[in-house]
Amino acid sequence: MPRLTFRGVIFALAGSAIITLAYVVERPELLAVGVIAVAAPLVALVVVASGRPRVRVSRHLDPVVATVGEPVSVTVTVAGRARAAEWVERVPMRPGFAGPGRLPDVRRTRPARVTYRYWPAERGLVAVGPLLIEERDPFALAVRVTDTTAEATQLVVPEVVPLVPGPVPEPSTEAGPRSSRSRERADDDVVTREYRDGDALRRVHWRVTARHGELMVRQDEPQAGPHSRLIVDTDPAGYADSVRRGPRPGAHGGACFEWAVRMAASSAAHLVERGYSVDLSTSTPQAPQPPLADAPGMSAALAPVLGELALLRAAPADGSPPPLEAHPAVPLIAIASLPQNAVIDWMLAQRAPGTVAVLLLVTPQGTVDTPEVLALADAFSRAGWQVARVDPSVPVDAAWRRLIDGPPVAVEATAILRGGTP
Repeated sequence: MPRLTFRGVIFALAGSAIITLAYVVERPELLAVGVIAVAAPLVALVVVASGRPRVRVSRHLDPVVATVGEPVSVTVTVAGRARAAEWVERVPMRPGFAGPGRLPDVRRTRPARVTYRYWPAERGLVAVGPLLIEERDPFALAVRVTDTTAEATQLVVPEVVPLVPGPVPEPSTEAGPRSSRSRERADDDVVTREYRDGDALRRVHWRVTARHGELMVRQDEPQAGPHSRLIVDTDPAGYADSVRRGPRPGAHGGACFEWAVRMAASSAAHLVERGYSVDLSTSTPQAPQPPLADAPGMSAALAPVLGELALLRAAPADGSPPPLEAHPAVPLIAIASLPQNAVIDWMLAQRAPGTVAVLLLVTPQGTVDTPEVLALADAFSRAGWQVARVDPSVPVDAAWRRLIDGPPVAVEATAILRGGTP
């Protein structure tokens, strides 16, 4: 809907004042000036209203699957008919938009393209767009903002930080660890088809989708190697700084929870690099069909986990966590803050005797050495876990090194980590 700009409003008010003054002082020559000043914004409204753009908008995102804090290149193609105008695009980044920029004339035979970059601020499924086209008259007295409504949905995964070799041993199976070359073959050994109504979002193969320009879904899964288990406490009661923002997937749960998600993503990448497949376990229910973070350069073994972590949220517990069977050959990496008693028991029960298990406790600033946190760390250490205590200001890779180089664990735990029997 066209509207007057601030300049147009000033013109209209000034014209009205001049017309009034012309009658008061009986100066008819002022009347013509006032009429022109009032008429100019009205004419501008008519001019802007008569040029409504009729466009179709499409976008190309590079990369297809984004990472928090890393740039995304966006190419917007505008086809149809529109006069030269200013554009602004809504993006999931502060201050919430990209632009403004200049959109050239759009003709049916000559579409226009605009490009920009944005840096995703939050993980999850985010919307890029819509494109807003702002048309003004030559004197900027009136403006019409057209919302093109078209949006592109992009998956934004947590940042992955490389971790040095640590307490998790190399897989020891008959086949041995998968080499990077065999993992690359597994990434490409995927059969795809066109997306159909009812297909799960997690089946979307982003790499093939980007290549074909339409949604494609995978029909088979790559082979998995030796298993590992990644445990994340997602009960908001276990995070003292939990921030509630509603049920939106990927919403922040506070500094500690977001640190836990980054640590989980980095740990998953570390496990996959060493040849493991990763099973993600959470203490509360999550999205039933999370998307796959499948994009060029992304390991097929890591894609399902990053997709789950992208949408991971602190959700209230609905009873006790689901029981999980402990496996002697499955190493465990757990991340939590101040888990509740039921979650502690659930985590401890997942470690089988002789299994490598590590725990990273991330607690609010200034609480790392409180009696509660020390007692919690001691309880896991006595149960054979290797524990590190950090706060959210500690970088993920530094926390991992602290886990490796931290204070010595109990004698019994040391024997277990070296392959002994408790």
